Amino acid sequence: MDNEDIVGAACARAWSVYLLINNEIDESDARYTTLRHFIQQRWEAGVNESELLVVEGLRHLKKLDGSRED
Repeated sequence: MDNEDIVGAACARAWSVYLLINNEIDESDARYTTLRHFIQQRWEAGVNESELLVVEGLRHLKKLDGSRED
């Protein structure tokens, strides 16, 4: 899988999970763009495992919401 495939797949997976957890969020919410940018940056920093990118992406979205991490 190349960069765009892994980044795209990780972003899609993280976003779908996030929407399931937060059903009041619209699919076209601006946080998607932020998530995509974050995952791209993590990929460029050397994180190349899709599952880890998904987890890090979800943690990033949680921080954007101001939610506590338990």
